[in-house]
Amino acid sequence: LGRRSLTMWTAVSAELAKLGGALLAPSPARSAPNPSVDGYVAAVFCVALFALNWGIRLAIVTPLARWTMTTAKTKPQSRAFQAKVVRFSQSAMEALFYGGFTVLGAFIVPAQPWIWPSKHWWIGFSTGEHAVMRDDLRCYYLLYGARYFQGMISVLLEPKRKDFVEMQVHHVVTVAVVAISYLYGWNRIGAVVMLLLDPADVPLHLAKLQKHVGEAHAAVHPRFSAACTFGADRTFEVFAVLFFVTRVAMYPYVCWSAHVEATRYFPKGLPEWTCVVLLETLYALQCYWFSLIIKVAIKLITKGHAEDVRSDDEEEEDGDAAADKED
Repeated sequence: LGRRSLTMWTAVSAELAKLGGALLAPSPARSAPNPSVDGYVAAVFCVALFALNWGIRLAIVTPLARWTMTTAKTKPQSRAFQAKVVRFSQSAMEALFYGGFTVLGAFIVPAQPWIWPSKHWWIGFSTGEHAVMRDDLRCYYLLYGARYFQGMISVLLEPKRKDFVEMQVHHVVTVAVVAISYLYGWNRIGAVVMLLLDPADVPLHLAKLQKHVGEAHAAVHPRFSAACTFGADRTFEVFAVLFFVTRVAMYPYVCWSAHVEATRYFPKGLPEWTCVVLLETLYALQCYWFSLIIKVAIKLITKGHAEDVRSDDEEEEDGDAAADKED
């Protein structure tokens, strides 16, 4: 058993070195997924991303949040201020992760030889050609799945959000899509989905950061607060447009291609239809979230400022009320 474990971890270490090298210096080198090894690689990535997430958050982002939002009237030990620090930290880490994976995806996915036209997402699937992937794409794929798996755990450690159920469904479905598409050769469309889903969330969380800072300084520095609010509203507008373009307008083409175009090149079995259902479930979630974005946009037009209704904490109102009582 000890020798077998040593052999396995030697293989895992070699795979990590190979994939990491491909990520840092992309090359045409290709290899097929190896589930017995890749599962351990994904687990290592998951632990590393979880540690990176909470390490940066606790060591850098949370102290930065306290410093950024502290004013002469701040009560650092109050429940309301602690909640604001948590929300700032959540948004900062989300912006960092989404931004990092947006850049990584933009660097790797468009460089693949099959990226367009979309028929190349399917040509060669029936002959097993899709089972072999470029190593940089394999690394990106495993990192992406690990990121969402650690996200499922991290959400459980944070204050409950209004859209907690939808967020967990999104995480679970995304991990399932990544796993099934990786193992059954639907990695090309999977990579396209990854490329489309990440960019919009970057301006969303940047808008939240500005909103949190502006609210914290409203009583002491009204002009600075107004500037932050103005910046948050403009950044939210960028988010709304980017969300619509990538997730509401472009993503349905991916669903159509998987549902209709793929059938022209091979018959679908259970794994393929499972991927189609999961892709369309993700689209249903995008439509639900876009309906919330429209509500915020209406508030922005009628009231002059935006209020995020997609993922505020359920206890936010209670915390603010408590702060009022303390005053």
